Amino acid sequence: MYNFILKLIEFLDKLPKDNVSKRIGDQLLRSGTSIIGNYIEGQAASSKRDFTNFFNTSLKSTNESKLWFALLRDS
Repeated sequence: MYNFILKLIEFLDKLPKDNVSKRIGDQLLRSGTSIIGNYIEGQAASSKRDFTNFFNTSLKSTNESKLWFALLRDS
């Protein structure tokens, strides 16, 4: 997962420098890094419920990231 984030950063750095790509790229960086952040937090959760909440948040960030990738691809 860590390597995914490194590749994401590399990808975002190569985007065109126009206003739309920058804004969508910023959103993708936030949601993409949130995936691993919440996953790591979930690993240290104090209860099964906490773990589930962090995992669900990570999944939501994954789905959001898919949206930003699609918008970059199609625009």
